[in-house]
Amino acid sequence: MVCVVGEHRMPSGFLPAGTTIVPENPDLWSFIMVLVFLVSLLNVEVLEEGTEVFLSRAQANEWKGWMQVAFVAYHYTNNNDVYVPIRWCVSAYVWLTGFGNGVYFWSSGDFSFKRFAQQLWRMNFLCLFLSLSTGTPWIEYYFVALATVHFTLIWVSLGLARAFGHFVAEWEKPDKKESREACYVEKALGCGIMIGLCCLIWLDPHNDGEGVYDVVFRPSLLTISEHTEWYFWMRTKMDFLSSLPGLCFAVVYTPFRDSWPYGISRTARWCIGLFSSLLFAAAIWISQLKQYCCNGGADYRTVNPYIGTLWIPVYLLLRNCMPWLSRRIMKPIEWIGMHSLEFYLLQFHIFLTSASHRILYIIPKESWGYTNMCIVGCIYFVVVIKALEVTNVLRNIAWRASRRKVILSTLWTIGAYTTLADANWDDGTCSRLSWIFWLIWCAIVTGLFAYWTIAV
Repeated sequence: MVCVVGEHRMPSGFLPAGTTIVPENPDLWSFIMVLVFLVSLLNVEVLEEGTEVFLSRAQANEWKGWMQVAFVAYHYTNNNDVYVPIRWCVSAYVWLTGFGNGVYFWSSGDFSFKRFAQQLWRMNFLCLFLSLSTGTPWIEYYFVALATVHFTLIWVSLGLARAFGHFVAEWEKPDKKESREACYVEKALGCGIMIGLCCLIWLDPHNDGEGVYDVVFRPSLLTISEHTEWYFWMRTKMDFLSSLPGLCFAVVYTPFRDSWPYGISRTARWCIGLFSSLLFAAAIWISQLKQYCCNGGADYRTVNPYIGTLWIPVYLLLRNCMPWLSRRIMKPIEWIGMHSLEFYLLQFHIFLTSASHRILYIIPKESWGYTNMCIVGCIYFVVVIKALEVTNVLRNIAWRASRRKVILSTLWTIGAYTTLADANWDDGTCSRLSWIFWLIWCAIVTGLFAYWTIAV
């Protein structure tokens, strides 16, 4: 409801906060980043012994938090000067999808449908209901689409490799309790399948419009709308390779983590650092070439799949260049990273509005930009916290319930989505019939969840 009000009822303005003169405000973007950094310096936490490893979970959350702050501030200030770094941040999120899922699947061997459904729930639950309630197409939340597509491909690729290892090659199954990972041959096979799928889907070697995407996916997406098909292709093509380096790093992550830094010779560390610096320099050089640096980033999108993740090795090496740094985490930024999905989704309807083209105002005056930013920011944080709580609570209820109840709830959800799929917003107002159906579905599902949770 808060998002619907923010999207369709609250006053908003076109200009970035803090200025009514120019269409961009890079000064405010820099101010936000510096302010968040200084505040976070006052809240540095030392990790428990044994958890201060290379790219630990806490460190990954901190990384996601920094990228999310930069991303929201980029939209809020319309700072096009940092378009390429922001694109790199999006690619890094996809990189983390490959890395995180690779580490999990190769250490646990859990390719169950339950795991698959849990991940889809986590990525799409809030997004689905935001899409229904605000009339925003699902594809507009493009990072959700990126994460969903890459997770699905990784689940399929690594699952096929595990199936081959179990039924044909008789490779030993990974077991997290026994600290036994998949063998390197299985990891290599999984990476090979993933690379093959990505190239097969997004590359058309003959450039004749008869590739796998054109034959299999394009017709289905066109049945939704031409915009959905075009936007899905543009967004996924920009990062179709971004999860692969993360997945490849997951192959060697455990021995690398256990050896870093002093288990690796100084010469090897210098070579790794030099190679990473060269990759970073190459990414900067290519992104600044005349044929890629102009036209509002449209030309750069063609090269981003190949260079968008080249900066990551340098960042990780600098972040873990000494044990003192590995042991410390900026707690506020880590907290933002833990809520990064909610921060990403809700920015479009609370902190911003109208697909990031307008800024939400509580005080309907452009000259009160900074005050509005503070007030709306507080509301934004509160709703983010509650959104994650609701997502986790409902997921726990669903997994505790019997299969019959889960299937029944799923059918009701599909019915609700089908009912509202054609709901039209005219001048910001949804039809009365759509709202009636919406309230009926909500009442039924809420009542059943309450009954199954309390009475059963």
